[in-house]
Amino acid sequence: MRARNKFAAVLGGTVVMASAAIVTTTTAASAVEPTGGCWVYNTGGNTNLESAPTSSISSALAGWSSSPPDYDLTTSGGTLVGETRNFSLVVSAGPSSPVPATTTAYYYFSVNGANLAPVAVADIPASTNTPGGTVTGSFDIAQGGTNTLVLRKVIYDIPSYSVRVQCNGQSSGSQTGINPATSPVDTNVTASFTAFAQGVATITGITNQTVMNAARAGDTISFAASNFSGADANSTAEICTTDGATCVGATSFGVGTNGAGTGTITVPSGVSGSMRLRLTSGGEVGMRSITILGQPTLTLSLTGGGAGTTVGVTGTDWDPSQTVSIGGYTAPLGGFPLPSTTDPVSTATASATGTLSGSFTVNDANTAYISASQRSGPGAIWSDAAFAFSADTCTAKEGLEDNSDACSVLETIELTVLPGDLTMAKAAGTVEMGAVQLNGTDQTSTGSLQDVTVMDYRGGTLGWSLIGTFAGLTSGPQPIDADKLSWTPSCTPGANSDDTVTVGAAGAFPSATEALPLCAVAAAGFGPDGVSGGDVTADADLSLDLLINQQAGDYSGTLTLTLS
Repeated sequence: MRARNKFAAVLGGTVVMASAAIVTTTTAASAVEPTGGCWVYNTGGNTNLESAPTSSISSALAGWSSSPPDYDLTTSGGTLVGETRNFSLVVSAGPSSPVPATTTAYYYFSVNGANLAPVAVADIPASTNTPGGTVTGSFDIAQGGTNTLVLRKVIYDIPSYSVRVQCNGQSSGSQTGINPATSPVDTNVTASFTAFAQGVATITGITNQTVMNAARAGDTISFAASNFSGADANSTAEICTTDGATCVGATSFGVGTNGAGTGTITVPSGVSGSMRLRLTSGGEVGMRSITILGQPTLTLSLTGGGAGTTVGVTGTDWDPSQTVSIGGYTAPLGGFPLPSTTDPVSTATASATGTLSGSFTVNDANTAYISASQRSGPGAIWSDAAFAFSADTCTAKEGLEDNSDACSVLETIELTVLPGDLTMAKAAGTVEMGAVQLNGTDQTSTGSLQDVTVMDYRGGTLGWSLIGTFAGLTSGPQPIDADKLSWTPSCTPGANSDDTVTVGAAGAFPSATEALPLCAVAAAGFGPDGVSGGDVTADADLSLDLLINQQAGDYSGTLTLTLS
C-alpha cells in the first residue's frame, strides 16, 4: 500500500507548454512511482529557480500527488551521435496547489549526467486535483553506447506569493536539515537507449542502375565505409527500415586501421520503399538513405478505343532515369520475346524518382494489352494493363436470327482545352489624394488606388505576382520622394477563384526603383483542383507624409503596377 503524507504539494489544471500541450492521458504499464517527494518553501522573491529556501512552509515530506502518481518516461527518434532524440514524460496525476494562484512548472532532465535546459509549463491554474498529462522535449545525442535520460526534479514556481514547490528523489524532509529543496536528489524516473557513433556510408555503384539512390531486389550495391574509429574485420552491411527496427540481407566486410573499407551487398527480395544502407563496425554505425524499388506499376488513361486512340501511360517504381518501352500486345507479358502487335513501340524515360509518363497510339485490332518494360540486368521488368480494342464495324445478328446477340463499337471523344491569358484591368480615373492645408505641423494626405482586377484564365499551375513601384511626385513646385508614400494592400478573390492570395505587407516605398508586393498567388496557394485561375481585385490604401514647410501647389506622379 502506498504511503499517504499529511501535506500534498503542488499544482493543478490543464497546462500548456511552449512546444507541446499537457493533455489528459492513460498511464502506460511501464510507468513508475517517483521516489522521494515534494517540499513547499518561501523564496524571498529570489528569481533564481534553484536558489535555497529562505524558510520552509512544509513540516514533513509531501507526496508527488494526492493520488498514487505514475510517471512514464520514453524516448524515440535518432540513434546516431549528432542526431536528435525525442522524449515524452507521461504523468498520471499531479499534486494540489498550496496557494490560490497560477504557477509555472519546470521539468529538469539530464542525459548521462549532463543537464538539459528545463522544460517550462506555464499558466497552470490552482487546483486540488491535477489531471495527468504529457511533457515533451528533445536533445542531441552526444555519445555512443548506452544513453540514460533522467527526470531530476520538478520545480513549481508561484512568484506572486514568493513560493515554490520542489519535487525530486530526496526521501528526507526536515525544516532545519535535509529536504528536497536544500538537498535535491535525482528521481528513479529514467529511460535508456543505445546510440552509435557515426561513421560514413557512401554508395559507389549499383548494378543495373544509373543512379546512386535507388535499387531493386537482385541489384548489387557497392559501398565505401569511412570515419570509423578503428579496424574491424567483421563489420556488417544491412538494408534497414528508416527507424532501424528491421534489417535484412546482412553481409560482412572489413574496416582497416584507417577506419575505412569497402564491400558489396545484394538487395534481397521482399523489401521496398524508403530504406537505409546501414554499416556497423566496432559498435559504430554509418547510414545512407536509399529507395528500394518495388514491382513497377502501369496505369492507362483509356482502357479501350478504336484505331488511332492515343492512350496516356503513367506508372511508378521504374528504374530511374532509364528508358521504358511501351507497346501493344496480344497477351499479357510473360517474358521475352514479347507477343507484340504491329503498332510501333513508343519510349519514355523514367524520372529521377522512377515515375513514368508516356503515351501509346493503338491501331492494330489485335491489341488486348498495353505493356511497359525495361531491361534490368539479364532479365526484364514489366507491367501491363488490359485494353479493349473496338473496330469501326460489328455484326449484331446474322441473317434472320432472333436471339439476344448484340455488338458494340466505341466512340473515342477527344477534347482540346486552349489556355486563356493572364491579364489585368484598372478602373478608370486617377488616384485623388486628399487635399491638405498647411498649418505649421506635419501633414498626411490619404487616398486609395483605383481597383485593379487580375484575371488568370490560363488553366495552369504557374501562379502570378503583382508588384508596385512609385517614382515619387515629380511634377509640382518641389519633388516629393517615393519614401514619403506608404500603402496597405488588400486582395479580394472573385467568386470564380478558389486560390489563396498572398497580400503584400504594409509599408513605405523604399525608393523610386524598388518594388513592393501588392498581391500574389503561389503554387502552394492553388485551390483543391491544383490549378490557378479566376479573378482577384487588388487595392491599397495610401498615406503620403508631407513636410511642415511643403511648398503649396499641385503635384502629380506615377505609381506603376507590374503583373508577371
